[in-house]
Amino acid sequence: MQSLECHTCGNKVLVAKYSPVHTSIQWTGPAHETCREFASAAIADKTTTYLPRCGALHESVDRAVRDGRLVPSRRGEPQQIEP
Repeated sequence: MQSLECHTCGNKVLVAKYSPVHTSIQWTGPAHETCREFASAAIADKTTTYLPRCGALHESVDRAVRDGRLVPSRRGEPQQIEP
């Protein structure tokens, strides 16, 4: 995973980009405390802080891939060990 900063709020996350549609993000802190979109969702809906994704962060990921700052990873199938 590679470190990436959101262009909107400056939050830092760890990202692995496997394909145009497959991105894995690991938050380095509670999302509702560090992300403006998650914080707004938590204020608007007191019952849950679930938000399927942060649009600004995904835009930052896409921009980093286009600029060559985030290199897509390749996942491979585990190799079987012969007995």
